[in-house]
This record gives sequence, structure tokens and C-alpha cells, in this order.
Amino acid sequence: MEEKNMTYREVRLQEDDIRCHNQERADIRFQDGGLRHIQGASCYQVVRGAKNPAISPEGRGVTYNHAPMLAWFNGKFVLEYLGGPSGEHEPPSAAFVVFSEDGKHWGKPVEAFAPIELPSAPYCGPGKEAISGDTLPCIVHHRMGFYTSSSGRLLVMTFYGFSPDRHMAPNNGYGAGRAVREIYSDFTFSPVYWLRCNERAGYSRETAKVYPWYEESEDMEFVEACRELLKNRLVTQQWWEEERLDAEFFTRSGGRALSYYTLPSGRVMGVFKDSLTSWSDDGGETWSPLKKSASIVTASGKVWGQRTPDGRYALVYNPSPDGAHRWPLAMQTGDNGIDFYGLAALVPEISPCRYEGKLKNLGAQYVRGITEANQKPEDQAMWITYSVNKEDIWVCRVPVPAEMVCREMVVDDLSQINEEKLNQIWNFYVPSWGEAALVKDEEGRQWLSLSDRDPWQRTRAMRMIKPGSRVEIVLELRVTQVSRQPAAVMLQDGSGQNPVIILFRPDGKLALRCGGADRVLGDYLLDRPLTMEITADAVENRAWIKAEGQGVRGILEGETAFAASVEQIERVLFVTKYYLPFQNLEINGKKGDIGNLPRADEPIPETGFNISRLEERSVWE
Repeated sequence: MEEKNMTYREVRLQEDDIRCHNQERADIRFQDGGLRHIQGASCYQVVRGAKNPAISPEGRGVTYNHAPMLAWFNGKFVLEYLGGPSGEHEPPSAAFVVFSEDGKHWGKPVEAFAPIELPSAPYCGPGKEAISGDTLPCIVHHRMGFYTSSSGRLLVMTFYGFSPDRHMAPNNGYGAGRAVREIYSDFTFSPVYWLRCNERAGYSRETAKVYPWYEESEDMEFVEACRELLKNRLVTQQWWEEERLDAEFFTRSGGRALSYYTLPSGRVMGVFKDSLTSWSDDGGETWSPLKKSASIVTASGKVWGQRTPDGRYALVYNPSPDGAHRWPLAMQTGDNGIDFYGLAALVPEISPCRYEGKLKNLGAQYVRGITEANQKPEDQAMWITYSVNKEDIWVCRVPVPAEMVCREMVVDDLSQINEEKLNQIWNFYVPSWGEAALVKDEEGRQWLSLSDRDPWQRTRAMRMIKPGSRVEIVLELRVTQVSRQPAAVMLQDGSGQNPVIILFRPDGKLALRCGGADRVLGDYLLDRPLTMEITADAVENRAWIKAEGQGVRGILEGETAFAASVEQIERVLFVTKYYLPFQNLEINGKKGDIGNLPRADEPIPETGFNISRLEERSVWE
């Protein structure tokens, strides 16, 4: 195509090192961008920040949790993140590590790198005039978490920077240095050592004696693993942002939060914050000039790129120029690592920020996966981690190949399904104070059980169905308990509109919701099964519902106008709360003045219901 016949956007796209062919655009009025979702993509909360030390995961009352890093080692997921009292750049600041065997259920965080203070006299960076004491508290910061050596040693590390005035970023090159320790095969830890000190910023082995030098370890295999890491120019390029004064150590200057992946040709593609890209043909020894990719529409949140287990490539990022509201978290895929297509949401919603704090950008952000230099789990999925509102840590499992539309009519007998199959076709969103699991009742029958007891989050289960303008669906359910809000079943289109809303209210009424009002069909009964038949017609804009069985009084029937006009129905969504007060684009968490949500640390009575069958009886396209 000649340039004179190309649009402006097409001309700019040709100039990019990495090209995102965005036929879809994220509508950031909606936290999933109004995008289709990836079938089977499921999100699990790792750490729920809490102000009350008695229920805070780490036992300190930490409500600022951010910058997660993910690894797989000796049969377990290993996740590192940083934590502080309430806001960014505020001491005391520490790095924590948490373990999981399945990525769904996580243990208690272990402090891997403690808060430290160092002598203030050597500090030579900006803000020195704000220092009043002989010591200066360090602020933990890291752009890289893990390295697996060729001998199989797993190193975990962080960087100790400074913020003398509580506003200055600790990754400006004037920090103290990088600390390292080993995670042993039994998931205990070695002592902490300095791996590098920022001598150009004033700190050395003599002025930062809180930790010994790594070469002082008596474990020579650990020492050799550290030396191997220090020689790996590609991996250590991720450190530039924090140690930028040492120009001799780095093979290129510039670019924050490097993510990289290797093409079959051997070319390494690098993607950074702010839509910047670069590439290397010699393993990171030299790099092409930094170039801004106009087609990667994002702001200051991180971008993650990797080769997926099916041999394709994925980019994960926040496709919005609004850095204060980092949503949606979305993914594109491609075959060659250069061209990416099919923007789709990974995270379905953003729970409200519960605790105020400085620089708490809202949204699912700072995404990282497992780097190609480290071990990988053997399941056919991509695993990523991210923080939400800079107070909670989550992971997401993304089955591959990534599919956005269900091609076949759905007949899911959940009483017979195994967990492996369930994880490939159902989408879950499970907070720490919730559960989505296959369970058996007293009679030995298996159900998909959803529950939650969180005042400000909810458990979600979603099943994509074959899209149709008229669909007939049969559900078998059992409601176990409903707390303060109705549990809900909703039919959705591909953008997340809800034309059909069915509520199980706390007063025991089964109701249809439309136009802000309920049409009550009758009573439902707890702990008893019911069968529900739903016919939804997007041409007539109406739905018909029939419920019968032990779980309702009599036969309940009714019809309702659609609550939204849609072209097709293509998802069924189950939620333990019908409504959450989501924060919108007019709320800015960076100012530190959004306030704390009431009773955020207090669990509420549990809501739960079970599903045993979802079947599409007929679909008219």
C-alpha cells in the first residue's frame, strides 16, 4: 500500500517496532473497557490489604501493597511484592514473599526484606536539605524480583531507595543498593546480602553495613549464582531505572520497567512503560534506540510481553492514556511477536479502593508474568500478577490459546466436570474472603460453590455461551445463604451490558430487575435445588423466566423487558452481590484524600449459592 493512500493511523502503525492493531478500543467508563473477555481467564486475590493488624495478612496493618513479581519454583508459585503503611514512598517499607501450590490459595506473607535505615551523611541526591537526622529510612522498590541460576538456585531481590521528602521517587538513581537472598528448595531463606551498592549515590560496603556483601557468604554456589546474574546483561538491564548513575554497568540508558521476550530469530523485543520499545540482536549487549509505539495506547502503568505456552505471543497492559485510572487490564495476542490483535479484558471489574493513601492510582496495574529466564508451570496457561488500587495483590490465570467467543452450544454438567476442564472454560474472580470451588453435598453430589463475606468485594463466575439473538438456557441452582445484598444471575452481551437480571434477595424473594425496580416472582428456599429456564430474545427485547423444584414455592413464572438493548447474548454471569459502589473516572486516588470505606476490615455474613448445570437448549443467531 502506498503511503499516499494510507490513513494517518496506518502510517504511524508502520513506524512502530511493536504494532497493536486495535480494531477494538477500551471504553474506560467501564472497568473492563466494555471489551470481550478471554474465555477461562480467572483472577484470584493473593493479598487483601487491611488496616487492622489482627486480620492483615502480614500482621501489621499494611494497606499499601504494590509491584508484585511472580516466579515458579520447585512445584510452587512464588510471589514478591512491596508493602508500606498507607501510601507510596512512606516508611517503614518492606518486601514480602508468599507461596502457593495452585495459584488460587496462598499462604501468609513472609517478610523477605525488612525495613532498614542507613546513615544519611553519604546521601548525595535531591532533597538532602529535607533530612534532619543521622539516619534515613529506606523505601523498598524493585523492577525485578527473581532469577533462577543455571544451577537451579532461586534468587529473590529488591532495591532500597530513598524519598527524603516523602514525595521523591526512590528509583531516581540515588538509592542505597540492591539486596539479594536465596529461596531454598524447602522454601526457607538464606541470609540477606548486598548484591550491588550505589557507590555513585554515596553508598558502599563501608557506608551500608546493615547487610554483608554477597561474596562474604560461605555458600559458594550462592555466590556463583549471584555472579552469574551480574554477568547477564539482558536480565540486569531491568535495574537501570534504580541504578541509572552507573552508566558503565548498563548496555543502554533509559526505559523504565523493561519486559522482554525472544523471537525465534534470536531478536529480543523490549517493551517499557509509556509505550516505549527497543530491540536487541545480541542478547542485550546493544539495543536499538528507544521508540514510542503509538499503537500501544497506555500511560505510566507497566506493559508485559511474553511468549505463551502455545507458541504465540501476548501483550498485557492498560489500554488507556489515563494513568490515574488504570483500567481495563487487557491482552492482545499475535503469531510473530511484532503484530498483536484482538484486545480483550482479563480483569472483569475493579473493587473500590478501601483505604486512602498517597499516589494510589486506581485500577489493576503493574502487571508482571514469569520471565522467560525462569522456570514455568506445566499447565497450558499464562500466569500474571498485578496490584489493584495499590492495596491488593492478585494473580490471573489465562488459558491458551486465548479465545474471546464460545463457538459451540454449552452443556455444562458441573456435577460431573473435573477441575482442569472447569478452569479452561469458566471465568472466576475470587477475593481472599470468598471462594469458587467444586464441592460435594451430604448426598455426594458435586456443585460449583460460590461464596463471599467481604463488605466491598464479590465473587464472580462467568460462562461464555454461543452467542445468539434468541437463546434458551437452563440452570440448576441451590442458594445456601444471602446476606446484605441480593445474589444475582445475569445474561450479558459481549460488552458487559446486562439485559436480563435475576435476583435472589435477602428477604427470600426471587425477582427480575429492570429500570431500577424489581418484579417479584415469588419465594425461593435455602439449601434446596431449583431449575430455572430462561428465554431471552434480543429482537423482542424481552425475557421469560420459569423456576420450579424444591428450591421455590410452587412454580414461579414471569416476563420482563430487557434492562438494556443488545444485539446478542453471549455470557451468563453469577455474582454473590448484585451491586458494588465502583469508583469512577471522577475519583482520583493519587491525591490521598478519597477517605476510607466504612468497616472495610469487618467480614460480613456469608452469601453463597451453588450451580450444578448450565445448558443452552437452543440458540438462534
